[in-house]
Amino acid sequence: MLAKISTIMNTTPEFLWKEITKPQSLQYVAAPILYFFPTGDTDLNRDWELNRVYNLALFFLKFIPLGAHKIVIKKIDVSGNQIVSNESGALAKVWNHTIQFNSINSHQIEYADTIEIKAGLLTLFIWAFSHIFYRHRQRRWKQLLSRKTDQELLTWK
Repeated sequence: MLAKISTIMNTTPEFLWKEITKPQSLQYVAAPILYFFPTGDTDLNRDWELNRVYNLALFFLKFIPLGAHKIVIKKIDVSGNQIVSNESGALAKVWNHTIQFNSINSHQIEYADTIEIKAGLLTLFIWAFSHIFYRHRQRRWKQLLSRKTDQELLTWK
């Protein structure tokens, strides 16, 4: 089942690229609904790497364990403004996520999350949750980018 959630953001593709390649940004935009904690040798302190397996423990509201979650970044296309990850976990056997964004004008982009979800009998429930979660994520992206833009503007003065 596919879910697609899109929004307009007051930013540029270049500015979004500065943040979107950082796993720490995932932590920020997912919180406080979901938290990802690295397990094993997974390091979330460097930029995302292609085909690297990120093993994570997934928590709802930071305290309710949802089991293991695996992220593999399959595509980072800067010229096409697209990131594709193949993900899976205890609840969703398939959670393939595509982020796509394009300029609307000099200071706005259209940003979309498309998620392929396969979770057996839980698919419909998880699909509904994904709409809530990704609207939250997009709101948090707007907050993060706004804060970063304000900080950069202060340093330019």
